[in-house]
Amino acid sequence: MRALESKQLTILTTDRCTARCAHCSMNSSPERRARLSAEQICTYIDQALEDTAIRFVIFAGGEPLLLGDDLLKSLEHVRQCGMRSRVITNGYWATSPETASRVVLKLRDAGLNELNISIDDFHLPYVNSTHVKLAFDAARVVDFDAVIVVHCSGPNTTFNDAELDALLGEQLPRMYNEAREAISFAPTTQKPFVAVSNSTLQAIGRGTALDVGESLPAEQWPEKAREIGGCPWAVRSPAVTPTGRLVACCGFEVSGNPILDIGDLSTTDLGSLLNDADQDLPINMIALEGPYAIMDQLMQANPDLPFRPHYRSFCELCQDIVTIPALRHAMLELMPERAPHVLVRRAAILTARR
Repeated sequence: MRALESKQLTILTTDRCTARCAHCSMNSSPERRARLSAEQICTYIDQALEDTAIRFVIFAGGEPLLLGDDLLKSLEHVRQCGMRSRVITNGYWATSPETASRVVLKLRDAGLNELNISIDDFHLPYVNSTHVKLAFDAARVVDFDAVIVVHCSGPNTTFNDAELDALLGEQLPRMYNEAREAISFAPTTQKPFVAVSNSTLQAIGRGTALDVGESLPAEQWPEKAREIGGCPWAVRSPAVTPTGRLVACCGFEVSGNPILDIGDLSTTDLGSLLNDADQDLPINMIALEGPYAIMDQLMQANPDLPFRPHYRSFCELCQDIVTIPALRHAMLELMPERAPHVLVRRAAILTARR
């Protein structure tokens, strides 16, 4: 039994994209060419079904629809395995009402449960907003479980809520309140559920170079983050990279990272790699104690470490801890001190499941 049990898997189908968004956490672009085949993806899904609790598969990228028939074959395999699926797309393919409807029906016939369509300041230079509208209109009349518009905003973005509502022709419900807390919706039998995932701009991946400003009052998010504690996504929501590596999360591009890159799926099966991750002390520190606790402990020992003055998410802080050599080295030196505390947390999780 794993203490860090995975419940969903993100397949980063390709690092190629029709866009080169300035905020892209995965650094995707038209020039990149790595991609997974349907055969690879189906193998990973079979391994997840056999030896994990994963029953939900997210297809992201890059732009997953660039896989063409390989995406449809993968979606069909997810359905055959009794799992659920989500596709995250920029809607570039919805060039006319007829084309939008044809693509949406192919996705639904292949078994897709949820379609997410992204639009914001950063996508608009590369994807016509009309295409997003056509994709949304085509998807909402199909019996998906959900059609979600993903809208990322920050202090300097101009495509705001009013512009989004005007484009869609209605005011869709938002999934998060101003404090970034998920809003609960009353159960409904009507399909699809439609809403806006009103995400906040983060300085991760390519977005690290952006001036993201303060998305919340200075102390509100850090206080909330410390209450949450461990990162909810590390290993519980792992990802497969376009080069076939299993990584601890899809918060930012971590292929090759000495802490969050778990291993090569061409040589070791998914279940075995998740077993390795479950026993990995640095990953456990991130997952069970959390990036803010790690930062607090490191700053107590050395206040001069190169942390930023403010962080707006677990991902921003985790990115610095695992990629800045001085911070990563300090974390590794902290491991012997934190190991007993991590073991206590792991034991509590495993006892609660018995």
